[in-house]
Amino acid sequence: MTEKIIAQLKKITIFNGLSDEAVTALAQKAQTLKFAKDDVLMRKGELGDSLFLIHEGRVKIVTVDSKGDELILNECGPGEAIGEMALLDRGPRSATVIALGDAEILELKRDVFEEILDRRPDVSLAIIRGYSNRLRFATTYIERAIDWAQKIAEGDYSFIDQSQPLLSNATTDDSKAAQLLSAFFTMVRKVKEREDTLKKQLEKLTFEIDQTRRKQEFEEITGTEFYANLKEQAKILRLKRTQK
Repeated sequence: MTEKIIAQLKKITIFNGLSDEAVTALAQKAQTLKFAKDDVLMRKGELGDSLFLIHEGRVKIVTVDSKGDELILNECGPGEAIGEMALLDRGPRSATVIALGDAEILELKRDVFEEILDRRPDVSLAIIRGYSNRLRFATTYIERAIDWAQKIAEGDYSFIDQSQPLLSNATTDDSKAAQLLSAFFTMVRKVKEREDTLKKQLEKLTFEIDQTRRKQEFEEITGTEFYANLKEQAKILRLKRTQK
């Protein structure tokens, strides 16, 4: 079993370049876990006491909005590490992680993780690089969200056509951000649909007001003494024509 774990660890990004001896030491202390679709690896707010290394499968990192609806923050796959933030700052989990399908995950407990950091500065650097990559992605994610929010304020919904299925392959941070902002797209579509509905209701109301106004103006005109006299004169003229 250890040999299998060694092979798995060598595929994890933060352990790339480690010697066989270092990887073997890790493998002896790592535990292999299996998850099915929708299984929860960790929950937001829980005390973090382990680091998860994805060997097979994919997971989504989520939180919830004020209404309790799920918001997807990121999606991770083979070779990526999750949960290290709580180990480094000893704070609670910052998000919930859920398996998107069958997944095989390696778990390293806090004491093992801290021992690795003490003995292997190269692992520490790899983790820092991982944080840097996530920060870059977070920056792209925020920039995209702000850009779209500004477009909405201007009434420009053209970017909705950029929406992509969440699980489609993404090759850049920008395309991945577009995929993961699915909740944003859903909200924007609802805003646009509501705006379109309001426009139709306004057009209908405007038409009804115009009709009512025209009817009122007609009634005001036909209700005058001048119109009554004019109508009477027209009646007399028609009568004279029929008598000829």
